[in-house]
Amino acid sequence: MRVPATTLLLLLGGLAGSLALEAPALARTSFDVIFDSGIAGTSFYNTGVKGKMSFDFRKDPGNGNTYTLDLGVTNTSPASGASSGTLVGFAFNEPLLGNGSEAISLLSYNPLSSGYGRVFGNSNRGIRVNPQESLDISNLRTAPYAPFSNFDFCARMSSRSGCHGGSGSTGITGGSSVKVQFSLKSNDASISTADQVAERFYGLFNSFEPGDRWSKAQIALRFQNVKKANGKTESGGEKVTGAAFWRIPNEGPTNEVPGPLPILGAAATFGWSRKIRRRIQAVTPEGRLTP
Repeated sequence: MRVPATTLLLLLGGLAGSLALEAPALARTSFDVIFDSGIAGTSFYNTGVKGKMSFDFRKDPGNGNTYTLDLGVTNTSPASGASSGTLVGFAFNEPLLGNGSEAISLLSYNPLSSGYGRVFGNSNRGIRVNPQESLDISNLRTAPYAPFSNFDFCARMSSRSGCHGGSGSTGITGGSSVKVQFSLKSNDASISTADQVAERFYGLFNSFEPGDRWSKAQIALRFQNVKKANGKTESGGEKVTGAAFWRIPNEGPTNEVPGPLPILGAAATFGWSRKIRRRIQAVTPEGRLTP
């Protein structure tokens, strides 16, 4: 007997709902932020360069309110040609409490062997951090990053011209990845697990929509030596913000418990695809958001 499509969808929906109710919740401590300057309204020049930042949180043993953030930075642009470029810097904000104070504070930064060793905040020329050497960042001022608002943290390769300026060519090329590491602490009594820390950062980074003011962006990448679609170099580089999505559990390390993984994975993918569609629909006549 052939089951009508509408009936089948209802049956599958009911099954998904029952599985979700019966299975334990998934503790999600990892997510990715995707950057695609080809999506109008997320970048300054709409050149097509792309990147990814992978956030992985874990609780430090023996200390109730401190955590480690392992951060991966990837240039997903082509290695050469149109829409290629070197990824020279990254910046992001900390989640806040309702009164404007930090819900989660960054304590220290270790560039490891990434090359992202110039940290901006206290000095326009940046503070140089040697590889494998942690820098206390708890007293840094915010880092200017025009056309965005200031960011709580910004690191770049080589350039001394600040987070938003300079023409430094040193960076990771298309297809390359590096890792850096942070220590952080929770200042909010309601945050006591790594997945709650991840949730706060996820919500913060996922708040920007195309058409929003640049000041609302909470995370950004900077590219130099950028090739436009016509093959010419964009002298201004590229500044682009992104949006977070939960990593499908089998794609990377997570602190997970058993659950209906295919259903949860599909839900995460569907949510991201809807955001992409909204961004594509938000294309302006000029192809980018006017600063």
